Amino acid sequence: MTIFHTRTLALAMLATLLFACNGKGNAPQTQGQQQTTNDSTLRIAVMPTLDCLPLYVADAAGLFDEANLKVRLVKYTAQMDCDTAILRGRVQGVFTDLVRAERMRQKGANLHEAGATNLHWQLISNRNARIKNVRQLADKMVGMTRFSGTDFLTTVIIDSSKPKNEVFRIQVNNVFVRLKMIMGYEIDAAFLSEPQATVARMANNNVLADTKEKDLRLGVAVFSMAAKDQKKVRQALPAFVKAYNRACDSLNINGMQHYADLLKTHFQLNDAAVGALPKIAYAKMTPVREKDRNAIKDFQRNEYRRH
Repeated sequence: MTIFHTRTLALAMLATLLFACNGKGNAPQTQGQQQTTNDSTLRIAVMPTLDCLPLYVADAAGLFDEANLKVRLVKYTAQMDCDTAILRGRVQGVFTDLVRAERMRQKGANLHEAGATNLHWQLISNRNARIKNVRQLADKMVGMTRFSGTDFLTTVIIDSSKPKNEVFRIQVNNVFVRLKMIMGYEIDAAFLSEPQATVARMANNNVLADTKEKDLRLGVAVFSMAAKDQKKVRQALPAFVKAYNRACDSLNINGMQHYADLLKTHFQLNDAAVGALPKIAYAKMTPVREKDRNAIKDFQRNEYRRH
């Protein structure tokens, strides 16, 4: 069998696997059915990534209760499922990225930005691939999600490095599946955020790029301004931001390891991984920087032109 046929077969098998996995990890459908127009509960879609940790802390520490807020965190393992939830009215808020937020607006969503978040990614290659730099990703498979921050980063970080041959963008939406594929050497590289990046590094996989080093902040918290949500969101948002900021203060003072139980429960980490997490300075909710908004503009125009 030729290298071309081997690669084609591998891609076909991956496509089958990913199609089966994309629907996993969703919140139960009954959660969307339970919502009513008069329900005062603010539902927020969250991921098992550390940009969402302040929400888990605020919830567990009773900070939402102290702010007289009813907040329900609706957990997903794929960002596209979070975004689908807000588009379909199952939740009023979502922690996402700037590229996906703009994509939702293109689909007609009326969104209000509460502020930027601490979402970052690392491009990590599996150690068996023996890839030491981005240029070596030619003819390799990279895990990412279409129309997202990782899609943008594939263009900015990989394409701009001008590998000799094509880099295959493999859509892997579930963050745990993406990590397992790196750990199992089923894919050559992938964009991982924390804490999945820590787990990959602990297994001696190679970091090829880091968005922190490139000063890219693409994380954003957005809320629905649809007619049925607008009043609830406007009333709740000031208290929500205050509780979120208090949780950030608590994380910065106590450190993430202080919340080891939350990290094990919601992020599927063991003691070793909790101890290996990098120190993160959580910024309070502030407006998205114009430099980050401007960075994705050309990418968005090109994507919409192609699709």
